Amino acid sequence: MSLLTRFEEVAELLFTGPFRKKTARLQPVEIAKGLVKEMLRHKQVSISQVYVPNVYRIYLNPEDWSPLANFGETFLLELSKHLYLEGERYGYTFISKPLIELHADDSVSLREMIVEVAFDDSVEVSWGEQEDEVPDKQLWRDHTTLLQNGGQAVLAEERPDSRNLQYILEIIQGPDKGKKIILEGENIYIGRHTRCEFVLSDPEVSRRHVKLTRCEQGWLLEDLGSTNGTQVNDRRISRQLIGPGDRIQLGQCIVTIKQL
Repeated sequence: MSLLTRFEEVAELLFTGPFRKKTARLQPVEIAKGLVKEMLRHKQVSISQVYVPNVYRIYLNPEDWSPLANFGETFLLELSKHLYLEGERYGYTFISKPLIELHADDSVSLREMIVEVAFDDSVEVSWGEQEDEVPDKQLWRDHTTLLQNGGQAVLAEERPDSRNLQYILEIIQGPDKGKKIILEGENIYIGRHTRCEFVLSDPEVSRRHVKLTRCEQGWLLEDLGSTNGTQVNDRRISRQLIGPGDRIQLGQCIVTIKQL
């Protein structure tokens, strides 16, 4: 019997009947169910496949996090397997086995669960045993379209190779107007959380609102399930390639990329 299955049996007893209200901490079965909900919420429909995120970062109150952290990698691998099987049951495709991360964050309320998701074809997860074949990551790399809301697509080959160019990200409108950052490294997180590379003060911006990922065609902008959404050139998106001149709206802030 798997660790997650044992958790679920115990947790179901806690969540039914008069003991439910006395449960002080977030239980493993709630985390597993929350991950499945995030997977379903962030699915991306391609021409012949439905893709779901393969990276899930969970942020918990330290009191919720501490008991789970004691199980180490075992619990995270159980969650990975559970999520993968649920995705298969729905007929969805992962670009790798799911990577689950568990973080303590004192800004998260007790029994609250905040999840960031991402599509990352560089992730490699080993379950430490013989497994069935998983979707080939090359299949994802070979796709020439990146999906966005409304069924529109941006052709990757339409963007020039800009990996060797330098850019800055600058706020041109909103509470943080004039603030800028040089785009260095592979990933830039933008939001109100102090751990983001580009921290905004706008209350309409989520704690971790978007992620910018450097790629061969430029920069891939990905909304991280923000409350108020993300727009590029007045169109709401979930994932889109962007470049110099594009206007990115996060809350009240308008952000653009400029080449140095």
